[in-house]
Amino acid sequence: MASRLFVKRKLALTEVRIDVNANNDKKLKTVLVTGANGFVGARLCEILLGRGYLVRALVRRTSDLFRLEGVPVELAYGELNDQASLEQAVDGVDIVIHSAGRIKAPNLAAYLAANKQGTTNLLQAVQQAAPDISRFVYVSSLAAGGPGTTDTPVTEDDPPRPVTPYGASKLAGEKETLARADRFPVSVVRPPAVYGPEDTQVLGFFRTVCWHIKPYFGPPTAQLRLVYVDDLVEGLILAAEHQNAVGEVFYIADNQSRTWLELENIIAREAKVWAVRVRIPRWFVRSLAAVSEAVYKPTGKTPALNRHKAEDFLQANWSCSVAKAERMLGYRCAYPFEKGAAITIKAYKEKGWL
Repeated sequence: MASRLFVKRKLALTEVRIDVNANNDKKLKTVLVTGANGFVGARLCEILLGRGYLVRALVRRTSDLFRLEGVPVELAYGELNDQASLEQAVDGVDIVIHSAGRIKAPNLAAYLAANKQGTTNLLQAVQQAAPDISRFVYVSSLAAGGPGTTDTPVTEDDPPRPVTPYGASKLAGEKETLARADRFPVSVVRPPAVYGPEDTQVLGFFRTVCWHIKPYFGPPTAQLRLVYVDDLVEGLILAAEHQNAVGEVFYIADNQSRTWLELENIIAREAKVWAVRVRIPRWFVRSLAAVSEAVYKPTGKTPALNRHKAEDFLQANWSCSVAKAERMLGYRCAYPFEKGAAITIKAYKEKGWL
C-alpha cells in the first residue's frame, strides 16, 4: 500500500488532488454525507469543510448538483438500494451522517422502501465495510415522534405516535439505526420543518405572507417550532462528535414555541409587508388536499398538499423540547425565528423568490 493516500475531489468543473495525510500531527476525519445535494445536506457539507473535516458526498448519477457547485467534496455515486455502491461509499470514512430520505411518496410502502430499507442497507454497508466508524447519525424528523397530546412541547421520553406514513417510515429508520447500537456508535436527530436561504419546502409559507395573507390551520393556539438550517447542522455535528450522543435521540429546533400567527407576524415585519389573518377551515384543507391528489394522480406524482400533509397542518401541537440536547450536548439555538427569518427573507428577495 502506498504511504500517502490521495483522493480526487471535484471543485466546480475541475478535479483537485488532496493529500489527506498532509497533516502529520492529526489525521483529518472523513465524513460521509448522504443526501448531500439537498438543502440540508449541502449546507452540512459546507460547514463540515469549514470545521476541518474531509467530506464525501453520496449522490445519484442523476442528481442535480447545483448546491454543491464549487464545494470541494469528494463525490461518491451510489443509491440506497445498491449495496455495492454503499459499501464503496463508506469505505475509509470515520463518520456517517445519513440525511437522505424521501419526503413525498404515494403510500407507506414507498416511504418505507426509502426511509427504512434504504437506512437498513446503509447500516449493513457500514457493518461490512466500515465497522470501526466513530459515529453514525440518522437524520430523522419530528414527524417520527409525532405531535404532542397536550399543550407542552414533546420530549424524547414521550412515546412516538407518528400520524402520517412519512413519520412512520422515519420512525422505522430510527429503530433500524438504534438496533445497531451494540455494533457501532449511533445517534438520532429529530428536526422539525427546516428553513433557510436555499430552502424551497417552506418558501411557500413565506410567500403567502408576502402575498398579504396570514393563514392559520386548526386551533388558533396551535403551537409549532421550526429550525434554521445552521442550527440543525450544529446539532448534527454535536451528535456526531459528542460522546453523550451515543445511543440517544435528540430534538434539534428553535428554542421557543410559537403559534402560526406569531410566526407570520415576524415574517410580515421582516419582509415589511401588511397581511390579513385568514382562518382556513379544517374541511377546506382536507377537501383541497383530496382534490390536489386527484389532479396529480394521472401524473404518478405526489402533490405538496396531500391528505397526509393536511393532517400535519391540522395538529394542535408540533412543538418539541430541546432541553435534552442543551443539557447533554451543549446545544444552543443561535438563530431564533426572528433572526433566521430576517436572513432567509433577505436571501429570498436577492434571488427574486419573494
